[in-house]
This record gives sequence, C-alpha cells and structure tokens, in this order.
Amino acid sequence: MIKKLRVRFICVTMLIVTAVIVLALGILTEYMQKSLVKDQYAMLHRIAENPGKKVSPGINDAKNFHPPYFILEYTKDGGLAAYGDSSFDLTNEAELKELYELGCSAEETEGVLRDSGLRYVRMETPFGKKLVFGDISSERATMRYLVRESILIGFGVFAFILVITVFASARIVKPVEEAWKQQKQFVSDVSHELKTPLTVIIANAELLEQPGYSEEKRREFGNNILCMSRQMRHLVESLLDLARLDSLREADTHKENVDLSAITEDCVLPFEPLYFERGLTLESDIEPGIRVYGNEQALHRCVDILLDNAQKYSEPGTVHMCLQKSGRMAELTVRNPSPELTRTECRDVFKRFYRRDTARTNSGSYGLGLPIAEGIVLRHSGEIECSWAGGEICFTVTIPLM
Repeated sequence: MIKKLRVRFICVTMLIVTAVIVLALGILTEYMQKSLVKDQYAMLHRIAENPGKKVSPGINDAKNFHPPYFILEYTKDGGLAAYGDSSFDLTNEAELKELYELGCSAEETEGVLRDSGLRYVRMETPFGKKLVFGDISSERATMRYLVRESILIGFGVFAFILVITVFASARIVKPVEEAWKQQKQFVSDVSHELKTPLTVIIANAELLEQPGYSEEKRREFGNNILCMSRQMRHLVESLLDLARLDSLREADTHKENVDLSAITEDCVLPFEPLYFERGLTLESDIEPGIRVYGNEQALHRCVDILLDNAQKYSEPGTVHMCLQKSGRMAELTVRNPSPELTRTECRDVFKRFYRRDTARTNSGSYGLGLPIAEGIVLRHSGEIECSWAGGEICFTVTIPLM
C-alpha cells in the first residue's frame, strides 16, 4: 500500500511538472520565434526605406543577426533591377521575375515564400512595387537550435525534479507509513489484550457448566469471570478515551478557567491509602491559586494517571509531587524511585500498550494511561516529558497559565 502510494505521488507530481515544463518552454519558444520574426521584418522594412544605406542591427536588435537580402524593383526605363548581398545569384532574370510576380500577387504586404525559403516586404514606389527579400534559412536554423536546446533543458529539469521527488516522496509518505504500522501494531496489541481475558472467561464459563464442582469452586469460577470482565471494561474505556482524544472531542470542548491547584489536591487524597498499602510515602507540594484554561475532568484524569503510574511502578521509597508556577507556565512534576531508564525508554513510555515491566501484564495495566495523559496535555497546548536521573523517574507536565 505504501509503495503504491509513493509511486502514485511520484507519477502525479511528475505529470504536473511535465505539463509545467512543456507549457513554459512552449511559451518561451513561441515568444522567441515571434520576436525573431518581428525583428527580421523590421530589418527588411529599414532596408526597403534606405536601399542605399548600409543596414545593420539597431541598438534594440543587438542580439539578432543581419539576414542576407536582395531588392527587386523596376527602374525608370522599365527594366527589373536586382541588387543586394553577394550571397545570392542575381543573374537569373527568369527566376527573379518569378519571385517578383509571387511577391506582387500576394495579398499581404509582407510574408514568407516557403518554397523559396525567403521572407519578403513589399513597398509602393513611383515606378511600381519594390520588394525586399531576406533569407530565412539562418532563422530556421536558429529556431531548430532553440527547440533542441529547449528539449534538452526540459529533459534535464525533468530528471532533476524526478530525483528530488523520489527522495522527497520517501520523507512525505514516512508519516503515513508510520501511522499504518502503528495502526497494525495497535490492532495486534488490542487483539492480544482482549484474547487473554476472553480465554479466561470462556474457560471458567465452561467449567461452570460442568457438573461435580462444589459451590465454593463455582463461586471462584464466577469471581474469575467477573475479574476478567472488569479488566476488559477498563481496557475498552481506555480505548474509548484514546478515541475521544484522537478525534479532538475531549479537552477541546467545555474549556474554562479552572483551578489546577484544587484539582491536584483532590487527586492526591484518594491515592494516599493506596500508597500506604504498598509501603510508599506520597509527599505533595502544591502551590495554591494556579489557574489554567482547560477541561476540569480531563486535567483530573491526567493527574490521576500520573499518580496511579507512580504507585504501580515505583520502587520502595517516597513519591514526590510538586505543582508550581514556572514563568508563564504551570509545572506539575511527579517523581518516584525507579530502575534506570534510557532516553529511548523514556520516549517509549508514551507509546500505546508499552510497559516497562512485562511481568505485570496481569496487574490491570494495559500501557494506555500515559498515552492518554500525553493526549490530554497536548490538547491543552502543553507538553509532557519523561526523564530519569539519580535513581528517580520524573514526569513533567507544563500547561500555559491563564
């Protein structure tokens, strides 16, 4: 799919580039030809008006060449006079008469005798018509050269842009490729997470149908089904939260001026017993009166996730929470003792279904909490970072103040 998308992008781009190149070079060639023809006619007119004067390109015609020319006109005694550049054979009276008749019989006062390869200009004189003929073979050669060079330039530009497009297409489709891989991985992870509780539920339901089990055993089977069902509900709710964040339905609506200090204090209280049961100490330092523009429920959920993550994955010791102003930002930090994490692992913790401790797959954690927290922070125009130093992992959230 990604390969086809890349090929389609290259084809469409090069089709547009080809059209632009052909149009641009076509217009340029047409303009140059018309300009050249116009200048040559102007030259022939000057020759006709000043037959005895040596004519050369004017200041405005410096880029043009002087065309070989000759003049045909009747003299006072009725004879056909021919004079001009020595490059023409002006001794054949029959051919000169024929050219004169062709020029005089033409409807236009200027034009081209294609069979003879001559351009003419006709003027009226007291003794009849005077015709000035100019050779267009050099002009045709110039146009052929111009067309050939235009084609070569067009191919060169096409090849250059093609190379750039091929390399650029890889970078352009890279986000799509990563999104496609993430989607496939996401579907695989969800299937895996749902498969385990479903297997447990089906197995315990089948055991309930088997005769010969005591009431105590049946209650155990029922409790297993209930436990797995709750885990599945928690997973589905987390997936729905992610879907809301991805579709911008959460945190972008119902925003208002909220007291982040009060929200954080409300979150700390319910977690103190949980920390006590796990033998952890929770210390909080919350600066009062910190207000931000956001969604109260979403921010409450974000703080809950950070506290829940700390109590689940903290080593024995003290968890520190701090909320304070930092310039124009509200800064919330949660630090807890933790084994060493690399920079790559600190980035990976925000990936969906990522868990540092694979042995805790049955702890009710699905690796969706931190991605949800990251989504909430981003929807509030903030940032969330993870770092490890001095034996502690630290999550830092910054959100603009009111």
